[in-house]
Amino acid sequence: MYRLIFSLLLIIGLTSMGVCQNPNNKGALTIKLNGFRNDKGQTCVSLFNNSKGFPGKHDKAFKIMRCGIKGKQATIEFTDLPYGTYAVGVLHDENLNNKMDTNFIGMPKEGFGASNNPKSFMGPPSFESASFEINSNSKTIEINIKYL
Repeated sequence: MYRLIFSLLLIIGLTSMGVCQNPNNKGALTIKLNGFRNDKGQTCVSLFNNSKGFPGKHDKAFKIMRCGIKGKQATIEFTDLPYGTYAVGVLHDENLNNKMDTNFIGMPKEGFGASNNPKSFMGPPSFESASFEINSNSKTIEINIKYL
């Protein structure tokens, strides 16, 4: 009888800690993007698992996804992500040239955003200000696209 009670308590305890819910320690990330000024082009979403290259060096990202924009919104989902710390950088690539277009002094001409919607002054946000944890089966974040 004690073994049965102990076994049940152990199962309940492990389930509440998430151990039985996700034995692979991997999750999914859904990103809802809002505030596009139009539906032209595509959005490029770069998922970083460290600060190297964040937010604009998409070739250094852990994973990259692109998708169209509809109704000035877009949603992207990354799956099978190992638990850990991440940050997201977003580009509204209106002319489909796969890069951020800037004016003559280097200010962005296209929309951009980052996870946690950090306020940045005179430059891009830091990885630390945009970082978040994935430590469950799924997580949803919202990013507001900005234009200068």
